[in-house]
Amino acid sequence: MVKKLELVRSAHSVGEFNGHLILTPAYRRDIFVDDLVRELTLAYLLQKSQALGIKVPAIEFGPDHVHLFVENWRCYAPAELARQLKGYSSYMMRRGHKYMFDDKLWGHKFWSAGYFFRTVGAVTTETVKNYILESQEKHWKNNTPQKTLLTYVTH
Repeated sequence: MVKKLELVRSAHSVGEFNGHLILTPAYRRDIFVDDLVRELTLAYLLQKSQALGIKVPAIEFGPDHVHLFVENWRCYAPAELARQLKGYSSYMMRRGHKYMFDDKLWGHKFWSAGYFFRTVGAVTTETVKNYILESQEKHWKNNTPQKTLLTYVTH
């Protein structure tokens, strides 16, 4: 069944603004092969998304990057959204869990300076979930693949 596209209404606007965001750790290190690093990073990204009022219906990790499908991020420029998500998750990971990845990352870095984004317009969440899941297979050939696609909706 195809999900009906819903427009977001606010006091002065109506529309949708969905995007695909890819973040990579500093030095493109494979820190997400560790299940706990991956789960903690996921939790902090979702926590910040919720605080910003951004919905993240799909998120998937490769060993050295993370894909996020974000909905309704119209209040933030792509650079600001990436800065907010990376800044908070980096701070929290380095503050409480640096010992888990200090052999791969050093200094005050967790994320690389850049990011990838693409607005995705009128596509269904299922389409993006399938794209993200299928694109990850090539990254996990020498590693244990993640068993399920992590699907979250923040409110």
